Amino acid sequence: MPPKSKQRAVKAANKTSTEPLPAPFTAAPDELNALLSTFDPTSVYITHVDPHPAWFKKRIFFVPVALNLGLVLLLLWRAYYILPHYWDILMSVLGNHNETTIYWVRTPWGSLIWKLVKRMTMFMIDFVLFRIVGPWPWSFFAEQPGNPVSWRWKLGFRDEEVYVRVSRGWGARDLLGATEGASGKAGQESPFFKTRILPAVDKTRLKEKTGYLLMDGDFDLDFYGMVAATQLLDHKDITLDQLRKSVFVYVGDAEADNGQWAVWDCAKLDEGSETEARDKVIQFKDKLTAMGKESLFFRWVELIQYESNAPGGFTLEKQVAAAEKVKKMFQDQGVDFEEFSKELDGMPGV
Repeated sequence: MPPKSKQRAVKAANKTSTEPLPAPFTAAPDELNALLSTFDPTSVYITHVDPHPAWFKKRIFFVPVALNLGLVLLLLWRAYYILPHYWDILMSVLGNHNETTIYWVRTPWGSLIWKLVKRMTMFMIDFVLFRIVGPWPWSFFAEQPGNPVSWRWKLGFRDEEVYVRVSRGWGARDLLGATEGASGKAGQESPFFKTRILPAVDKTRLKEKTGYLLMDGDFDLDFYGMVAATQLLDHKDITLDQLRKSVFVYVGDAEADNGQWAVWDCAKLDEGSETEARDKVIQFKDKLTAMGKESLFFRWVELIQYESNAPGGFTLEKQVAAAEKVKKMFQDQGVDFEEFSKELDGMPGV
């Protein structure tokens, strides 16, 4: 796991700002001030609830644990093996000749070049190991104020867990259109909203991946924030619905103490789409029943459940294949699925 470069900056309270809040953001509720005080106002945060079972999360987490333990053992072995050699090289440079000393005058050019290549290769390998790979296990086991191990040690594994993601390589100024050379578009008009926020809160992505696998080039996990959020939930200081799926950004100047946290409660969008999908399924069943084809509806349900729960997930290729099977199933019963779905204004989300 790559190291986090995020440093916690000014801790901003949620105060009224004279700067207007860009749509679709609204003022964050005061109940969340304790959690928001742990956030960096220069970053953008996303919270969501992961409903994957605890046993599944435990299995996923053991993979990076094993990987980072392996890296620690590799680094310790390499240090034990190579440090005496580097000490000899240092002593040789200081004038204490030993087996690592290269005698330039008496060494043939071919042998000299070969020794230099071997030594430079050794330096490069160790640089990569200790400078680039080395920080990974450090960030996994010991980075402060939060790291994956301390997060799991304090909270364990739960069937419902709050995840907090923090922007990586971009931040609040980008989303609010305040960076130099930016278009000035803020909120939902910002290109960062469309290319960073919307893909990150896509319900299909959140359903297919557990929260720990959502780290990418745009978002990192804020382990300290996740511990704080869970502890506040355990003490009933906040509710789960307030974090079910929300985007947080600080609007205003945090250093001048003139601003406030804003939130986009995008979980409400999912609730609407799920209700619409349920209504569509009911219409689907009622129309087939009116045609005397109610059994076809249940066969359709069985087929979709089987295909969507098959190993490997319900990928786009499997969805296309399932659609072809559905069309054939309807055709065998004398029903044109294309015409049938058109009469229901299509089947989006179903």
